[in-house]
Amino acid sequence: MSTIYAGPGKIYMGSKALWPEGENGQIKAEVKQQAVDVVSGFFGRVTALQGDAQAIISLTPFDNWSALPLLFPAYLGVSVGAATGALVIGTRPHNPGGGSDVPADIWSPDGRLYTFPRAAVTKHPDIHLGINKALFGPVEIACLIATGATLGGTGSLYTITATGAADPGGQQSGTDYQRGPWHGVWGTVAGFGGGSGGVPVEAEDEWVITTAAKYSPLPVQTLVRAYKLDRVSFMAKCRPYGPTHAQIDAAIGINDGRLLGQQFANGTTGADLVLSGPNAKTITLKNADAVGAGFEFGGTKLGTGEIGFVTTMTFTSGAPQPLLLFSV
Repeated sequence: MSTIYAGPGKIYMGSKALWPEGENGQIKAEVKQQAVDVVSGFFGRVTALQGDAQAIISLTPFDNWSALPLLFPAYLGVSVGAATGALVIGTRPHNPGGGSDVPADIWSPDGRLYTFPRAAVTKHPDIHLGINKALFGPVEIACLIATGATLGGTGSLYTITATGAADPGGQQSGTDYQRGPWHGVWGTVAGFGGGSGGVPVEAEDEWVITTAAKYSPLPVQTLVRAYKLDRVSFMAKCRPYGPTHAQIDAAIGINDGRLLGQQFANGTTGADLVLSGPNAKTITLKNADAVGAGFEFGGTKLGTGEIGFVTTMTFTSGAPQPLLLFSV
């Protein structure tokens, strides 16, 4: 008799659970198996050899604020509550600081369990802040051969428990969802919530915080044994409701003193952008500067185009300070 595989799943990893967003939301675990061609000048492709093997788990997580420490580790320069971010370029996300492997479990209520013994988030989500917007964008978790294991060894990349597996952990909470209206204040800049009596900036649809983190694979004889962190940056963007077009023009400075080659947030234009949302939650982009502007006419949208706020790194005694701060 054939088996029908269907039904929802959740991920349990690093003492945190991730549930997929949306009705019939999906988790995909795809095995990436490399075939290395062996080619002859006389016969062309003769055969192929087994090369790299890893698995990529992808999903768009549900809106759980408690997932932030898993999705944004401190080595990205991100603070979550009392856990202060400390950017460390070169971090190997699967074993930061030489730590042990962290498994990722995918569990289905029908008793199936898929365990990947060495996992790390390598695509961090964008953050969407709005009433009708899911909090997180897509996430990817890269799963490598377990430390000390050999490709082809039993359970070296994953194991499958077909029936009877217990829930590995992680409980849903009705108070952990943070979807609602968000407002922004950018330092003391006129029109952007700053100063006495300043009105916070609203987004026409949503604020989006984009995450640009780059990792490079470290292969040994084609088999990827680790990744390393190369760079990180963050930007918040929205179509703002609040500042006048003249105030936006002054903020980006193209017509008001910003020179070719001038550093953004050079100490005179940089200020923290603080986004405040439901349940007293806040997100702070440190030392941000405004970039871009648009002025629109007609249509059915507001006549103010999108503007971005980019972070700039600051240092204390040579140590980079956090770029992005989430409240508890």
